[in-house]
Amino acid sequence: MKTFKTLKIKFWLWLLFSFLVFVTPLWAATVTQLSELSIYPYNINYGARPLGMGSAFIALPNDAYAVLYNPGGLAWAKGVSLSLSDLNNFGIVQAHPTGNNASLGLGVITTKVVDVPITTGEATSTSNLVLVSYGSRLSALPGQKENNILQRLGAGLSLKVLVGETLRRTSQNDESASGWELDFGLLYWIRDWWSVGLVMENFMGSGLTWADNDVEAVPSALKLGTSLCLIGDLGSPIYREKEKLLIAGEIDYPLSSQPSLIRLATEWNLSNKYYLRTGYMQQYKGVSGISSDINFGVGYRLDNWAIDLARYLEVAKSESRYCLSITYLPPAWVVVEKLDIERPQLSLEDAFETLSLKDDVLTYDDKIDITGKVKPGVSVFINGRRALVADDGTFVTQVPLHMKKNLVVVEARYDGEKKVWKYKVLRKAKVKIINEEKVENLEEKKEKIEELVTLGVVEVEPEEEIDLEEAVKRGELCTWLVKAANMRLPEVSRDLFLDVPKDHPLAPYIKAIVDLKLLSPFPDGTFRPNAPVTKKEGDAIFEYFGVTK
Repeated sequence: MKTFKTLKIKFWLWLLFSFLVFVTPLWAATVTQLSELSIYPYNINYGARPLGMGSAFIALPNDAYAVLYNPGGLAWAKGVSLSLSDLNNFGIVQAHPTGNNASLGLGVITTKVVDVPITTGEATSTSNLVLVSYGSRLSALPGQKENNILQRLGAGLSLKVLVGETLRRTSQNDESASGWELDFGLLYWIRDWWSVGLVMENFMGSGLTWADNDVEAVPSALKLGTSLCLIGDLGSPIYREKEKLLIAGEIDYPLSSQPSLIRLATEWNLSNKYYLRTGYMQQYKGVSGISSDINFGVGYRLDNWAIDLARYLEVAKSESRYCLSITYLPPAWVVVEKLDIERPQLSLEDAFETLSLKDDVLTYDDKIDITGKVKPGVSVFINGRRALVADDGTFVTQVPLHMKKNLVVVEARYDGEKKVWKYKVLRKAKVKIINEEKVENLEEKKEKIEELVTLGVVEVEPEEEIDLEEAVKRGELCTWLVKAANMRLPEVSRDLFLDVPKDHPLAPYIKAIVDLKLLSPFPDGTFRPNAPVTKKEGDAIFEYFGVTK
């Protein structure tokens, strides 16, 4: 019992000592030399992609700049990026995966703000900041590898060390400062297209300690943000191939007397190569005010390289500036591989031993059976639904198909990582021809009819047989031409002809063709939708579309 009490006393003494270490700078004289100039060396807004999005970036992983904005997103980040505003303002960051569902982040940022107006003349501030960050998915905790929630949750710490701050002012002696601060971040994937981030910025540290031992307070803030990929891959609310629309928002709640900040952003990705960005960004202006601006950015990505450009507001001088970033994204970059004797490392490229699905499949069925076999420990998801994998690694699942094109997404997951394959499946309509044995070039004609039915140009009821010898009707031809040309149906507000009232099911199609003068009504004021198309009318339509028989 005595030993336990001794350990308990030692623990509380250690905790008290740690607290005194961290709060001691607060007892020193507090100054506001840099904050009066709207310069905050620890609050870093840098990098062309983040700046182009108004720095609403704490909920955006998959980017090396998670090193600066949210270390909790480092678990999904990799790459090296160099950013440059001018020869005096530049930085380099890297996010290096460790192979344990985690990444190590490093960064060096040099900033110089010159000719800032002050009462005695002008001031110049030069800062050199070094960052060391580490972020990991919480599924890396012992026994939590298969925990689906912790696989989606990342946490991280970022240590920011100010190795040099020099302040030069007219008619005053130069001053220098140093110090360190610590950020804590969380990032959680609610869905594959929706993430939220939480950052405690500058929640612990020494502040800015000047050479005369005066301490300048560093503003701390609680930041909460979210990002949503509204248009994108199959998992997004709106599916578009090779196109993405990302929106993001952030609110910074200061743990001091400063006002809250709001940031909003959009990023539009076209063809997986071109990026357009805009963002609404608020920054601290002076000790108690804020400054707002609209930022813009563009980007281009090719294979493993990306180049980005952004226009943003330099708040200390209230002037527009530009930032250029060049990023390298290694296809495979692992620093430390985890040695797991019972469950060896597996490349997801080789997750499937067999898979029955191929690209550009043609079928007449309303469903398709997908079978395969995966390596031990691999989970399989098809169109977002988990397939049941037997002990020997085999699986069988069935996917319903709609007419025309279908996209089947196959996903392999292993040890918190995943890889996606996409396959196109075309479901064709199957038609029956009357007296097939009497039809010349049957297969060729049948294939063309099936294509028209599949595209919806020709409508055929299930089990209905098509008579190739039957004449094409005038109303029927109107629907075929409109659908084949993908015309917009006109509005029909009154009766068209004696036998085509405004509520006739073919009225919009007939009006579209009559307006183009491809078919004409009869002199008695009728259109006769069920009458056969004459050879003369057919030849005129062929000639109109430039088709020669």
